[in-house]
Amino acid sequence: MRVDVAELKLDAGSHKTVPVEVAVEPVEIGGESVKFDRPFKGEAEIWNAGDRLLVRATLSGEAQLPCSRCLTTFSLPLETSFEEEFIEGKPGPDDDEAETGRTVTYYTGDAIDLSETLRDNVLLELPMQPLCREDCQGICPTCGTNRNEGACSCVETTSVDPRFAALEKLLRKPDSNS
Repeated sequence: MRVDVAELKLDAGSHKTVPVEVAVEPVEIGGESVKFDRPFKGEAEIWNAGDRLLVRATLSGEAQLPCSRCLTTFSLPLETSFEEEFIEGKPGPDDDEAETGRTVTYYTGDAIDLSETLRDNVLLELPMQPLCREDCQGICPTCGTNRNEGACSCVETTSVDPRFAALEKLLRKPDSNS
């Protein structure tokens, strides 16, 4: 999504608000597919800060992704807001983002391309371990039944790692030193 900034660059301190929309292609995260059925929509405010353009944007949409406990695909509403600086020209040898701690994008001409910045910020909002609901019971490790849909007939046993079996025996004996 390219935004014309020719007029904005002429007057330091000026700003404009534009509607933004970005279609995010499906991605694979942790071996699981995450899909985005509709484009993310929102708005971006762009300010001329003299030697750079400052963009503040908000977006909302939803992702279709699998629950990390029960593997059921569910819809997760996402919202993101962010700021990014755009500097006209090409990065110099001293322009290192790691040292400045700021995210800077370089552009040439009279338009800035927000597509990659918008997409990246949407992907950053995805949770590390998505849950279909907070109290998701997951799947039975023995038979694979989704415990959210009903109980399974498996007998739940608590098996102890053989390396800790001796410690379990100590817990069962009464302590003779007390």
